[in-house]
Amino acid sequence: MVPNLLSTILALCLVCSAVLDGAAFEAHPWLPALAGAALIALGFWAHRIDHLKWAGIVVVVAGAANLLLALSGIAVRSSETAFWVIFWSANVAGVVSLWSALYRGEATGLST
Repeated sequence: MVPNLLSTILALCLVCSAVLDGAAFEAHPWLPALAGAALIALGFWAHRIDHLKWAGIVVVVAGAANLLLALSGIAVRSSETAFWVIFWSANVAGVVSLWSALYRGEATGLST
């Protein structure tokens, strides 16, 4: 639950940064790389301990998209591409992480 909540907060910060101050990613190309690496680490952590394994994989893929964007240099050359990749990958990671944090599955072993 903890890595999912941290992923949700990080994704929310990424979306807000992309919408409110997109030029920050051009001026500081290490921000998407750092956020992508953090999402990858949190996704692996969530995959290891969470009930839903696929949610952690989705966060890892979203973090890899951010990391690849920063390492390839596209974030500096094309602000529109950087905006959309960061915006959508952070939205997907945030929604899936929050859903995974709140969903606990069906209770087993309880008699009705």
